[in-house]
Amino acid sequence: MDKLKVGLVGTFFPNFDALKLGVYEKSKEDMRTLAHSLDFELVAVEKGVKSQEEAQSAARQLEAAGVDFTLIQASSFSLGDVVLPLVDVDARLGLWFLPEDSPEFIEGPPFEGEIPLNSFTGFNLFASIIRLHLKEWNLPFKWFFGVGTTPRFRRRLEITVRALGALKRLSQAKIGLIGGAAPTFLNLDYDALSIARRLGVRIEVHPMDDVFRRVEGYAEGEVAEVVRAMTARAAEVRVTDDWMARTGRIYLALRDLASEGDYGALGVRCWPEFQSELGGIGPCAAISWLNETGLPTSCEGDVPGAISMLAAHYVSRSPVTMTDLVALAEEEGLAQMWHCGPSPASWADEAGQALTYHPTLDRASPPESPRSGVSSDLVFAPGPITILRFSQAADRLLLMSAEVVAGPSRGYAGSRGWLGDFRMGGEPLSIPDLIETIAYYGLEHHYPLARGDWTDVFHELAAWAGIDILKRVPYRDYLRSPFMNVKKLNEVSPLASPGTARPACTWGAAQVASGPGKVPG
Repeated sequence: MDKLKVGLVGTFFPNFDALKLGVYEKSKEDMRTLAHSLDFELVAVEKGVKSQEEAQSAARQLEAAGVDFTLIQASSFSLGDVVLPLVDVDARLGLWFLPEDSPEFIEGPPFEGEIPLNSFTGFNLFASIIRLHLKEWNLPFKWFFGVGTTPRFRRRLEITVRALGALKRLSQAKIGLIGGAAPTFLNLDYDALSIARRLGVRIEVHPMDDVFRRVEGYAEGEVAEVVRAMTARAAEVRVTDDWMARTGRIYLALRDLASEGDYGALGVRCWPEFQSELGGIGPCAAISWLNETGLPTSCEGDVPGAISMLAAHYVSRSPVTMTDLVALAEEEGLAQMWHCGPSPASWADEAGQALTYHPTLDRASPPESPRSGVSSDLVFAPGPITILRFSQAADRLLLMSAEVVAGPSRGYAGSRGWLGDFRMGGEPLSIPDLIETIAYYGLEHHYPLARGDWTDVFHELAAWAGIDILKRVPYRDYLRSPFMNVKKLNEVSPLASPGTARPACTWGAAQVASGPGKVPG
């Protein structure tokens, strides 16, 4: 996919010293350096513009280049009409102003004599015109201050590049859903049209047979190569070669289906059909390897989860995973995040990943029964974590940060870690706050995770996309209800009105039946 294209244009007024001091030329050099280190494509207008006519020519150049983000530098004070053609470019917008005392430009003692640039006033004029004169356009913009070599400028630009880069890639992405959501998981519904409007992501549905019919079609050598790669990355393999070979075949089938469909991520219905059709296997270790090798894959046919994982992968540029929240150690302020084995090997602590028999499939089987494979058993390495999830319509975003820490135990068998220091919107969450927030919003029970604290990037991504970020709901002893009209709620509540019929839930079967390449209605 194409890199993010950043357009740069400098504006000035001849009465000030931008040309004499080479402000825009130096800024272009700084931006070229940043384009290399932050991995974006720079489209720089060659010369600064001082009139509306020159700005119109610059705007045509940026439009023709297809820039995604236009950064307008007030190289000095500029006339107000200069900004009008530039903001009309079909791209997100940034405004950049410069310090009057920068030794890179300014000679002699600062803040005295004639003002050299008056750059902030140029920025202020542009910002005010956008907010007041063009208010019907509803144009968000981000400000930048300082020369391009300063840490704050680089940090603000990196956040923008990661956020808009992820949005651009999501707008070009497709998700492959294999078989629909797991049985009874009604909360994993999704609104395909709203997701497409908000993020541009398209969803294509495949029956389970599209995977199953491929599994036995791979040559033994190809399977063995995948197994060698998986086992080389693991610290320990506790299953027989047969289970690893079957896991390798599932990986290849899912990988090739994704490649043929040009899918950025998958949502896989991992039970019960995998067990009934493929001899009791769990595809967890195959999903782990997909996540490890750059194809985010959600468990249990979770489409919003897969989209969230894909966004996290684009932002963090590293493998991601998904968990349930399963255990609370309230006194320590910790929660255990766990799933039965889909996490990538690179997430493991110093003990590494063990490829093991499945921790949940055989729970009801007699002890002497053969065991089922294969799971990625590991404990997350310590460090910061981002927890995020787009809503069913991608109009809201759950966004939290936390820290993987040592807990009261190694945790349950599977992929897991103890998390503490939960924060939401910069505010700490106690364990009761966390429960209150989950209950208040009715959050889905799947929590996509990325290594590192990327909350600033996702705050910006949501702002550009017009997505609301959920707020912390502090714990209270009394009922906290999102329903404002209790009477209306009671009209459809069987508790208040025995015999009242609720609307039937028909979601699920239609998705599976819609077939590949079709968006379910």
